[in-house]
Amino acid sequence: MCGVWLPRQQSHCGRKPGHAPPHESAASLERRRIRRQRRVRDDNPLAVQRWRRKHRLAQYGLTEEAFAQLLEAQANRCAMCGEPFQDGQSICIDHDHACCEAEKRSCGRCVRGLLCLSCNTALGIIERKAELARAYLDRYQDPRRPESAEALTL
Repeated sequence: MCGVWLPRQQSHCGRKPGHAPPHESAASLERRRIRRQRRVRDDNPLAVQRWRRKHRLAQYGLTEEAFAQLLEAQANRCAMCGEPFQDGQSICIDHDHACCEAEKRSCGRCVRGLLCLSCNTALGIIERKAELARAYLDRYQDPRRPESAEALTL
């Protein structure tokens, strides 16, 4: 043990010699160890899954019922590509980013639909790069066309 006297706690430091600050009493170390154990305890995996889902839905202003209605309205398929959602597959909640300031939060009124991960990723890229892509395509049309060949020779 370090052994440094801690006058406020009326105890000696319970950490190993040569440790980095701060000094802590053995009782304080034990309380921290117990708190850490409680956080890492073996929870029921289904309960943890339910909590995570409910928390995620709340971030987007949805309830379990509203999410189920959206899923049913989409026939349990991705709103963009139409592929059916598989059991255990990640379902992304798409919302209008112009409506709400936060990246992964929503008021609930701007939710557009449920997407698979690949469509959600593609849509995010398209939304951010749409203007650049349009400008590029306008500048460099098919070179086999006579009107675009003139643009390339300038």
